[in-house]
Amino acid sequence: MAATHFPKDGVFKYFFMGLFLAIAVLAFWVAKPFVNALLTSAVVAYVFLPVYRWLNKRVPSKNLCAALVSAFIIVLFIAPLFFIVEYSAPDARYIYVRAKQRILTGDFMDVSCPPGKDTFMCRMSNGIQDLVREPSIRAYLDTFTSKGTNFIIDKISGVVLALPFIILNLFVTFFTVFYLLRDGGKLVEHIKNLLPIRQTHREHIFKKLKDAAHAVVYGSLLIAVIQGAVGGIGFWLFGVSSPLLWGILMALFALVPFVGTAVIWLPAALIMIAAGSSEANPAIVWKGIALLVYGFFVISGIDNVLKPSLIGDRADVHPVLILVGVLGGITVFGVAGFIIGPLVLALFKVFLDIYKREYDEA
Repeated sequence: MAATHFPKDGVFKYFFMGLFLAIAVLAFWVAKPFVNALLTSAVVAYVFLPVYRWLNKRVPSKNLCAALVSAFIIVLFIAPLFFIVEYSAPDARYIYVRAKQRILTGDFMDVSCPPGKDTFMCRMSNGIQDLVREPSIRAYLDTFTSKGTNFIIDKISGVVLALPFIILNLFVTFFTVFYLLRDGGKLVEHIKNLLPIRQTHREHIFKKLKDAAHAVVYGSLLIAVIQGAVGGIGFWLFGVSSPLLWGILMALFALVPFVGTAVIWLPAALIMIAAGSSEANPAIVWKGIALLVYGFFVISGIDNVLKPSLIGDRADVHPVLILVGVLGGITVFGVAGFIIGPLVLALFKVFLDIYKREYDEA
């Protein structure tokens, strides 16, 4: 039998690289529909990795630990979802109907003017209502509300039609979370060993990624959830309607640097103060002032108190990177972009630092 002869090293190298790139492109196209699900599973697994490690110290079986933590994550995600849908849907519908009504009537400020009183708030409210009664303005508002209603209906219809694909993505996400919890450490080490760079650069890259992930997850995501919960409780204490819905919105806005929760609680407090002043009701005014103080020192103050203890000085992530990473990450990667976007920019910065270091040495 004739012996098998391999081509020369140079020919084989280029043949192998070409074949490898072709297979890599095909693999990407196969996994492309589930890229967001895979990235989301990586984020979820990273967030709950401390829980898995804590449990694994008490339960030796990795399979059992990963299964228990995965089941806990599923319950933790699904239970609040049903709660939010059940309790927030009526509030959201009321807010939408009320907002639409106020846009059409011009009663934006909810100001009741007692007979014989001509306050600044009353004059402003009456001026807005007179402006809305103009035929051209009313026609514009009718068109605006119609387009807004059609937009909401289209979005809801799109979600309903995409429901089977959403369920499939959720299955892929939680299925992948199980294996990432169990074998994530081995996967990271394997990727680290595949990088064709110096060992010191490998350690530097993964340390910076770990610090950036720590900053984004525990410095942004966890604090945002706490701020949303505290904000919702504050709205409930001071009598603001739909505290659950506003708490969820505050948690979302808390993830956006330079914006934060003040975009929700500050207008709410000012509206309460204005409404109390126009109605000559000191109780509402004091509630608005109390909400203003609570929002500044408690809701927004949580950020200043918890970030140093959760992050410390280990995370060298510039606020601009976080801002651009969060906004751009959401656009590209969906929900997982809250975490993936800043990590990508942080990784890019690390590679620039490595290039500069190599250039200086050369």
